[in-house]
This record gives sequence, C-alpha cells and structure tokens, in this order.
Amino acid sequence: MENILYIVHTQADGQLPKVALEGLSAAVELSKGISGSVLSVGLIGEKVDAAANSIAGCGAKLLGVSGADFAQSRYGTDVAAIEALVGKAKATLILAPATSRFARAVPGAAYRAKGRIDTHVSAIKSEGGAVQIQRWYYRQRMAATLTRQTRPWFLLV
Repeated sequence: MENILYIVHTQADGQLPKVALEGLSAAVELSKGISGSVLSVGLIGEKVDAAANSIAGCGAKLLGVSGADFAQSRYGTDVAAIEALVGKAKATLILAPATSRFARAVPGAAYRAKGRIDTHVSAIKSEGGAVQIQRWYYRQRMAATLTRQTRPWFLLV
C-alpha cells in the first residue's frame, strides 16, 4: 500500500501554476493504478484556500501549510513545510512539480526523511502494483525506466 503525497506551492495570487495541475492529474492516475493507495495533496503558500477550492473535486485528502513565511521561496521554510506534510500524510511516495522552488527544497526534505529522490522524471506508471518512472539522462538523449524499493521515494516530475 502506498501513501501518495502530491505537494504543490501556490503562486502570488494564491492559485496553482499550470504545471502543478498537470502533475496532479498524473498523481490521481497513479493512485487509481495502485490498489489500496491513499492520495493526499499538500499545498504550500501564503494563502492556500483558493488553490484548495480549485482542486477540491480531485478525490484527494487536502493538507496545507500557509502563512506569510511561506509566500516566498526560502529553503528553510520550504523544507520544513514539506517535512510537515510528509509526516502528516505518512507518505511513502512523494510527487512534486519540478519548479525552481521545489528543485531546491525537495532534495533537502528527502535527505532529512532518509529517503531517496529522482529528478527529471518524465513519466510515472503503475505496473503490477509497482511504481515505475521514466527518467531522462544525458541531455535527454537516453531514457531509463526505474523502480525503487526504498521509501520514502521523492519524485520531481
């Protein structure tokens, strides 16, 4: 059983960026492909109410970390927020959009959680109950399909 957590940050207007919505659809599809999985969405930002309302129909449990400290991208507060969301959701598989904000903070959160991280993930699927990712290497000239047993597993999509 996988506890899947999809983490996103809001924009200055409190809405989600387009890349976050694309990643959310991948997380929803992945959770449908793994029997017994639980999907949670963690929102980080100054105000997360508008973002939560915009994705309320996705069928996921919604969690949020909000306040003035989370309005701007800062490594310390972003890692702390991600750690709190991972702990609250008891997440084993954490997905995040590969924004510049998360490209800096998610690896630190993975290290603190004693997990593993894969970046540059271009596709995610479930086959036979196992999560498989496709990752690009060498300036996108080689692709590999990977799976890991180590949990928590962080993915920047």
